[in-house]
Amino acid sequence: MPTSSPAADVSLWYERYSPSLRSIAARVTGDPDDADDALHDTFVAAWLFRGRFDDARNPLPWLATIAKRKALTIVSRRARVRRGAAQPVAPSAEDDALRLDADAVVRELVRAEPALALHALSGLAAREVGELLGVPMRTAASRIARGRRRVRTILTATTPLSARSKAPWSNFS
Repeated sequence: MPTSSPAADVSLWYERYSPSLRSIAARVTGDPDDADDALHDTFVAAWLFRGRFDDARNPLPWLATIAKRKALTIVSRRARVRRGAAQPVAPSAEDDALRLDADAVVRELVRAEPALALHALSGLAAREVGELLGVPMRTAASRIARGRRRVRTILTATTPLSARSKAPWSNFS
């Protein structure tokens, strides 16, 4: 039978069970600060709903359930915030201009080094590139590597950091 008597002493529960409950919260959240927040929320809820607790029972299972749910709520909230923060920022006009300039330079390099174009754009291995160009496989591999180095050098110098991972040539590294 639920009671609101002082026997349901939340401060005594805190002293006795907080290490166990913090451990539960830490395993769920994986973060000590979030575990502390979950522990705090657990005892706030225990205080608010202490009248529903039956004093004849052990409070640990009830508190552990509250702690686990509070920790899961924190993890869920953290995931939503991360998803919201992961929204891409629109590139600036300067980023767009630099990207277009880099695109033109890359196109010129690919035209100048057909081995790189065959390898990167067609997905051919160095052996296949060599067969198509009529050169030995090692020569084709060397030309592919040289083209990659040129592209990487130019891109590093001209592409802003924010646009590098989104660039279509980012698979040349």
